Amino acid sequence: MKKFIYSALVVLTFSFTLIACGSDNNDENINYSTTAEQASAGTYNGTWTRIGDDGKAVDFSGTVTLTAGSTTGVTSIAFSCPEAKLEATSLANVWNAKHGFHFLNQISDNNPDNGLGAPFAGEIDENGVLVTSFTISQRSGRTLVKYNFSFTGKK
Repeated sequence: MKKFIYSALVVLTFSFTLIACGSDNNDENINYSTTAEQASAGTYNGTWTRIGDDGKAVDFSGTVTLTAGSTTGVTSIAFSCPEAKLEATSLANVWNAKHGFHFLNQISDNNPDNGLGAPFAGEIDENGVLVTSFTISQRSGRTLVKYNFSFTGKK
């Protein structure tokens, strides 16, 4: 019985060794010659979609501008859509992803680093397409309306 258990452990250990030595080429397309905040910086022109409480979607043209911060992994993001009365600047963490970049700011309560006033996240794919979304409240006449904003644009 001891020989059987010993043999089984040897076979199991050997199989884990073969699995661990497999080739993983998923990171071949990532360029680490610059930092994420430098490589992702730029102005992305595209379309903002705003969906109100009533479910009605309205599209506007606008921009999202990323500016590299002085701290590694931090970028300044300016959201701009004059037609939708959206002008806000916020700091966000940015990092290399599998084939592009991700950015995120989860802190919104009384945080001077989040001028948007809401948590947001987004990504930039290998083709330079930026996608982001968030929910904020804006005045529409006398009423405070909760809007879902989403953006898709390219450098």
